Amino acid sequence: MIFQILKEAWISISAYKMRSFLTMLGIVIGVAAVVLMVAAGQTVQNEITKTFDSMGTNLIIIAPAQTVSGGVRGGRGKPTASFTDVESLRDLPDVETSSYVVVTAAQAVFGSNNYGVQIYGTTPEYLQIGNWEIESGIPFTEKDVKAGKPYVLIGQTVVDELFGLQNPLGKTLRLKGKPFTVIGILKEKGDNLMGNDQDNIVLMPVTTVRQRLKGSNRPQYADMAFVKVTTEDKMESVSKRIEYQLRMRHHLKEGTDNDFSLHLMTEIVDKVRQIGFILSALLAAIASISLVVGSIGIMNMMLVSVTERTREIGTRKALGAPNRWIMVQFLAEAILISFIGSFIGMVLGVVLSQLAGHLYNYDVPISIWSVVISASVAIIVGIVSGALPARKAMRLDPIEALRYQ
Repeated sequence: MIFQILKEAWISISAYKMRSFLTMLGIVIGVAAVVLMVAAGQTVQNEITKTFDSMGTNLIIIAPAQTVSGGVRGGRGKPTASFTDVESLRDLPDVETSSYVVVTAAQAVFGSNNYGVQIYGTTPEYLQIGNWEIESGIPFTEKDVKAGKPYVLIGQTVVDELFGLQNPLGKTLRLKGKPFTVIGILKEKGDNLMGNDQDNIVLMPVTTVRQRLKGSNRPQYADMAFVKVTTEDKMESVSKRIEYQLRMRHHLKEGTDNDFSLHLMTEIVDKVRQIGFILSALLAAIASISLVVGSIGIMNMMLVSVTERTREIGTRKALGAPNRWIMVQFLAEAILISFIGSFIGMVLGVVLSQLAGHLYNYDVPISIWSVVISASVAIIVGIVSGALPARKAMRLDPIEALRYQ
């Protein structure tokens, strides 16, 4: 019975090929747009996850507190976490390690090549905290930090821009006119969430930065510090221990605001993912507008079809066809049109998303949601847009229908 209904629906649709095609086109475009937006949203989510995985999500960041003037919060204040403060945090329960950075920038020069680089003065523990791997060479050691050795680790972008096809290991580059020896090359990470190149980086002992590149009237204070927690579920408890210990070391009285700020990476990740999800949902909702237009097109076609086939409906009723059969026949036609359009739209959306991913070097997932969306749209749009025409066909009086010219 179902096969017979679908067969008759196909015959009716095939009788008006161009009209049926133009009607399906709205659904094709709508479903393809929604599939593309869902794929884009999932790609963004994956890139967010990839970026934070490269940094590590079990991190607590210690930064200067915000300045407050006249009740209005301003920018960041002066650094208040000293090197010894950060090192003392390694003894806290559930802390894997800690490190800090002093940040500056300079023009790196090698031979006739020069390139603007970001410089991080830090400790050997920062490699573990930032999930940095050494592709070739060796890292600097704690002894190098204490001695202020002019050793540097460089990212892949610095290698490409300054050294080209040459092996940088053992070579000397200049920063602010001072020589530094390349002892290691960092494994490539790519762009971060903000589109900044993580591989445009030079790491060196923090004492070397202070002595050779960036002096300060507070030389023992870090621009930013990081604490790596053993597991994510320990983040809250460790954060409270860090706050207590830093307040004690800074001699802050009860009721006094912290002179530092703590940021849990898990909270940052959740907020960014939430924004990504909302953005994806918004884009998909905007793309769904074309589905509404497509469903109106199907309804319009089916209403015209009911009018054109009035005598046919009358004949069927006169021969004893039940009202529900008439209704089911027109619903089947609407659903079939919607289903074919949804299937084509799904395939088109998947193909275009994969093509875009290939062109822009992104790994675009083929989601089961594409199939779910297509099937759901086919059924819902088909029923909604076919219900009114089918109801109109069912209510036709057979005598009046047979008289229709």
